[in-house]
Amino acid sequence: MNKIIKSVPNTLTCISLFFGCLSVLCSMNGNFQYAFWCILIGSIFDFSDGFAARALHASSAIGKELDSLADQVSFGVAPGFAMFFWMKGNASCCEYLPYIAFLTTAFSALRLAKFNIDERQTTSFIGLATPANAIFLSSLAATADALLKEGVSNWFTDICCNPIVMAVTVVATSLLLVSEFPMFSLKIKHFGWKGNELKFILIAFILVALVTSCLFGLIYAAAFSTILFYIAMCCVDYFMKK
Repeated sequence: MNKIIKSVPNTLTCISLFFGCLSVLCSMNGNFQYAFWCILIGSIFDFSDGFAARALHASSAIGKELDSLADQVSFGVAPGFAMFFWMKGNASCCEYLPYIAFLTTAFSALRLAKFNIDERQTTSFIGLATPANAIFLSSLAATADALLKEGVSNWFTDICCNPIVMAVTVVATSLLLVSEFPMFSLKIKHFGWKGNELKFILIAFILVALVTSCLFGLIYAAAFSTILFYIAMCCVDYFMKK
């Protein structure tokens, strides 16, 4: 029984890895919405494996290594493939532009390696976390794909569905992954307002974004708008503390 309990966190990690692989397959087939959902589900299992390890006192050296390997696939390779295949199908201006998408994969690997040896990131993050970046990019590709399929034409579509904008976004988020910019985590140690102000504001924004995006029929937009809001909050918090 003890061996079974000890294997729970690693099992959850492997499930996250499984959904990361599914996301890659979905992107290769042009199913960017499914690719996004696979990454989102993978991120839930990625969060739960650490929670399970602490709750069951089942942390291990192999679990730490396995987590990084799974994260690289689910939150490094998968979003890279999503952006690559979306740009490949829509970037008629330059046939080499889609390859910029794999900066996400390379910088995610660097981010994960740095995180493993950085003792400063126990309660907060330095640089954008790989799951957040993966959700952001995959939801952006899913939203752009949905807008193009529905034939929507407005200023938002022009920006969101522009391959050049996508490429610039990949470069910007790749740099943010390995930056020294401080970013708060969603780990809540208590449910009081003091000390959790930013986290509760972000949670409230998520709820509003979900309702709004559902009304407009673009559920994927809630994900990337939430990550953008999160980054903006971290910027404001950083400069207010300086």
